Amino acid sequence: MPDDNEEKPVYYHIDIRGSEEDGQRAVKHMIVSRMGYTNRQSFTAAVIEDMEAEDLIQQVAIQEADAADFILPDTTLKEAVFRVLLSNENKPMTSDQVSKVLEDKWQFSPNPRDVSPTVITRLLENSGDTYGIARTQLDEEAPQDPDAPDEGAETEA
Repeated sequence: MPDDNEEKPVYYHIDIRGSEEDGQRAVKHMIVSRMGYTNRQSFTAAVIEDMEAEDLIQQVAIQEADAADFILPDTTLKEAVFRVLLSNENKPMTSDQVSKVLEDKWQFSPNPRDVSPTVITRLLENSGDTYGIARTQLDEEAPQDPDAPDEGAETEA
C-alpha cells in the first residue's frame, strides 16, 4: 500500500481538446504534419476536420512511430517529447518513461544529449503553449506501455 507521504508520479499527455474549436483544429493539423509524406497526402483539410484527434493519433502510432526517421537524433527535444507521446497513442506518461524511450532511441547517437527525467520534466512543464502538453491526473494505476520499466514495483514479503 502506498505511503500517504509518498509523492505520486506526474503524468503528461497531449491535450487534444485544446481551447475549443480552434485549438482542436490546430492539434489535428499538428498531428497530421508528423505523418510521413505519403500518408499525409491522403488527408485533405475536409478529411482532417471530420476526423477525431484520437483517430489521427492512432494513425501516427500505427503507421509512423516505428519509422527510422520518426524521431531522429537531431530532432529538438520538445519535438521529440511530442512525438514520443504520439507514438504511445497519447496514453499518459511520466517524464521517466519519456526519458527512457529517448535514451533507447538515441543510445548510439554520435551527439549525446541530456534526456534525463529532470530535463524532460522541465520540457513537459513548459511545452503547453506550443505542443499542447498538459499534466493529467490518474486515479489509481496508469496505463503503461508494455515495454516501459515497471516503476516502483514492490514485492510482498
